[in-house]
Amino acid sequence: MKWLILILLPLFLVAKEPFFTFFEPPKDWVLSDPSKLEEGVKVAFVASKKRMFTPSLSLTLEKIGTASIETYTKALEKIYQSDRFQKLGTFHTNIGQAHLFQIDRKSTWGEVRVLQAITLHKGYAIIQTGSCLKKEFLTLHQTYLDTFKSLDAKPSVLETCNDPALKKLLDSTTKSWNQFCKTARDDKETLFLSNFFQTNHWKPFADYVEKKLDYKGVCWQFLAIKHIQETLLTENEI
Repeated sequence: MKWLILILLPLFLVAKEPFFTFFEPPKDWVLSDPSKLEEGVKVAFVASKKRMFTPSLSLTLEKIGTASIETYTKALEKIYQSDRFQKLGTFHTNIGQAHLFQIDRKSTWGEVRVLQAITLHKGYAIIQTGSCLKKEFLTLHQTYLDTFKSLDAKPSVLETCNDPALKKLLDSTTKSWNQFCKTARDDKETLFLSNFFQTNHWKPFADYVEKKLDYKGVCWQFLAIKHIQETLLTENEI
């Protein structure tokens, strides 16, 4: 699980959203390689790493400001105009109404079906995407829906985990980071990657999340560390 402390360089170009969002992936699905995620994708899971084309799930955030779901849907229709694009209705998540879409497209591996749930939240489109071969869709349909419905968002990571030790460690890490930034001359990215900060502060923090908070699940662990790192690099406020 070394990926928990190696979420580094790709994040420097990503601004932190004003909330922490996460979901519950299917049991036994595995985390995709973070270094291969496309821009905007926060996390992705696959059913297996042994297949050339395996069912997958991803979470993407896109800043859309005041755009409505109608405007966003029209944009999607243009993007998928060469594919079969369908609106399937709505359902509820922990943070509000989600809009469900289905896209069928051809690929090297055969016809692929994409199920996409979009929830608008605080100026962002939260996009959950499930992809699989069309012939496998019936066996995965409910799995995708259950994952989509588990979507949640809170103002901060701490509001999703009632762990006093985590708060204490996070406060200490943040305080040390702020002091380090004030006294050092390098840019934040360089300071964050420095041996001093990594060894004395960041890795101990990430190690605690990895080993002591495993009951929260891999998705929450990965996204919590990612969100906090982005916060340190952009705002200095958790």
